[in-house]
Amino acid sequence: MTETPLTGLFAEAERQLVICNACRYCEGYCAVFPALELRRSLTEGDIIHLANLCHDCRDCYTACMYAPPHDFAIDPPAVFSAVRRDTYDRYLPRLPRLPGLSRLGLSRLGLSRGRSATMALAALAALAVLAVCAFAFAAPSRVPGSPYRIIGYPALVSAAGLAIAWGIAITCWGAFRYWRDTGGGFTLAGLAAATAAAVTLRNLRGGGADCAYPGDDPSPWRRRLHHLVAGGFLLCTASTVTAAISQDFLGDPPPYPLLSAPVLLGILGGAGLVAGCGGLLLLKNIFYSHRTDGGITSRDYALLLGLLVLSVSGLLTLVLRDTAAFAPVLVIHLCAVVACFAIAPYTRFVHVIYRFLALVRDSASEVGG
Repeated sequence: MTETPLTGLFAEAERQLVICNACRYCEGYCAVFPALELRRSLTEGDIIHLANLCHDCRDCYTACMYAPPHDFAIDPPAVFSAVRRDTYDRYLPRLPRLPGLSRLGLSRLGLSRGRSATMALAALAALAVLAVCAFAFAAPSRVPGSPYRIIGYPALVSAAGLAIAWGIAITCWGAFRYWRDTGGGFTLAGLAAATAAAVTLRNLRGGGADCAYPGDDPSPWRRRLHHLVAGGFLLCTASTVTAAISQDFLGDPPPYPLLSAPVLLGILGGAGLVAGCGGLLLLKNIFYSHRTDGGITSRDYALLLGLLVLSVSGLLTLVLRDTAAFAPVLVIHLCAVVACFAIAPYTRFVHVIYRFLALVRDSASEVGG
């Protein structure tokens, strides 16, 4: 990326990693240290790659003989966390600031004023689109329990589609810049290996005894809760896809019976998200760690709370669809969907993309090497 001397955060990261590379006590813990050993010198791109390859299992910190209060002050989880925050900021564009948006309190999510304004603007614009669409398109359905009694199908597709397209476009732009600066590297075998590592969360096992999280003792709970969140999100996506197929290709619009694929997948996915997000939020509240950058922690909360609202409101639309409470609950759910997709690139969601790209690059290096 650059051959100029590193400064600031990256200079500190280089100092610690040079010592780690000389020690190599942790080389069997995760993919970070074998990847570090392949490098005789470090650029900013290398450090960004290693920081996003790190899964924050913290086993290296608990095992390190040079961790604080030693004079070397080696703390890879803390410095990698700070580098990841820098990565999230540098690879996403800022929108023009509007007066007053920075006063909405989003800076408490660990974002700069510019990032706070960007998130607020994106969310407000998305909600405005939902409101405009809801008034512009009629809701002609008279079927009890149908969402189209509240909002027309064109309005629903327009509002959600624009928010999703925005989130995907901004995330892809950041991913492109990340891939360019870290040097890329791609093989089909490497892609398969990276996918297997991502699905199994292999690097959250540390040296085989699971993460030193939430405390300093090995625990499988973080990995299990991550599986619940990822599995729940995928099942909810599958529920939406099967519903779209049933409606648009098979001519069977909602509401769907309890034993139908869209409903069953939605229930399982929503339950997984509630359990996973709730569990991770509980762990973060009980076990605060100084080894995680404050901005990263705040973005974790933003993502987990958003997914929790999505899943709870989604389940409630099913439970209450034959009652008078269905309309307000559906509106809350749709607002949550639109707003969350609009601000997703500015929450911790992007770590899914950057971490997978780091795994792809690392796996390609292993296969090629």
